[in-house]
Amino acid sequence: MNLRSRWLAVPGFICIAALATMLSAYSGASSSEGNSPVQPVKFRHTVHVDTLKMNCLYCHYSANKSFDPGLPAMATCMGCHTVVAGSTPGNKEEIQKLAGFWNKKQPVPWIRLHKLPEYVHFPHMRHVNAGVTCQTCHGQIQNMKQVYQASSLNMGWCINCHIGQSNPPFRARYDCSACHY
Repeated sequence: MNLRSRWLAVPGFICIAALATMLSAYSGASSSEGNSPVQPVKFRHTVHVDTLKMNCLYCHYSANKSFDPGLPAMATCMGCHTVVAGSTPGNKEEIQKLAGFWNKKQPVPWIRLHKLPEYVHFPHMRHVNAGVTCQTCHGQIQNMKQVYQASSLNMGWCINCHIGQSNPPFRARYDCSACHY
């Protein structure tokens, strides 16, 4: 049974089916699938996550306890990079950029990659604590040389997960007030 048929079978959800059909390609103020801005420091998830096996929560420290996943504090980065200078000229250059922000007592001005419209609420902690992996929404980030938005993050994409059409299948509320409040 497809998504539209499921909604039509549930009393009171006809409006959601019509709305989801209308908005499935609408991005509003959200970022686009494939979005991949050049960051001020080329952070390599491939090294940190894949090679060093660092857990996402090490840097995104509040993803399991807050609506926002958080960005690492400079002290988190420099805890290692005061000692680890990099093994290639490219790595060394990026770590020097990082150290430059640290020495100026400035945060790295990261460019936000995944953005949802203002009228959508996505509490990271609910998803992380329910067992949804970071890769479910953000893609195979441990393999990305430059991070990009792997999924559309549009309403239909989110609803598919909430009704169990994801891999692995998750199920959660999918009435309007679950995300729009």
